[in-house]
Amino acid sequence: MKNILKGSLVIYLITIGGSLAFADSVNDSNLNVAFKAGTLGAGIDLSKPISNDFSLRLNVNGFTYNDNIDVDNINYDGDLKLLSAGVLIDYFPFESTFRISGGAYYNGNTFDGYATPTALEDITIGDNTYTVNEVARLNTNVEFNKMAPYLGIGWGNDISEKDWGLTLDLGVMYHGEPKVDLSVKVDPSIQGTLLEDEINTNVIKESQQFLEDVKDFKFYPVVMIGLNYKF
Repeated sequence: MKNILKGSLVIYLITIGGSLAFADSVNDSNLNVAFKAGTLGAGIDLSKPISNDFSLRLNVNGFTYNDNIDVDNINYDGDLKLLSAGVLIDYFPFESTFRISGGAYYNGNTFDGYATPTALEDITIGDNTYTVNEVARLNTNVEFNKMAPYLGIGWGNDISEKDWGLTLDLGVMYHGEPKVDLSVKVDPSIQGTLLEDEINTNVIKESQQFLEDVKDFKFYPVVMIGLNYKF
């Protein structure tokens, strides 16, 4: 009986000790959660210290909104779809909230748009101009490298002070040269004709011109501001 009581007491003490250790671990977890908005859309950050000066940060961002872009005198109306997920290391070089950040993003940002001629305005594709009776719609899709390195600075996501605070990110994401895909929908009356072949040839030329106009857009500016809480 004494052995049973002694064993029960040991188990009880181990359980209590483990619970206290777990509670201390939670209290000292220094987990930081931030809600942000900016050029990456709306997002959430989760950061955790990995040393006295460094933190590991994970974030997910996204948003979709209607936008217009003008390329080679063609106005495309469409949706800019923002979607990214980052893995970053934050370095705090001073005893403050200032940090230097580096890492990489999964980059799912895209633009899907279209241009249409009207009764009052024709559309120029490649070397020729077409009317609404010839071209019904010119579609465009713009994508970027899926893996995008990131470098920036910021304030917030502090690893030393608990409670609420402001957070700010300023940096650039390298997503490489845009990838452009143009396609055309012609009027049913010219399908299967030499005119349709001519239009498709000019769409190829227009794609090359589109790419030439946007090829230098290799960097995406990142400006994110928000509110964070450290547990």
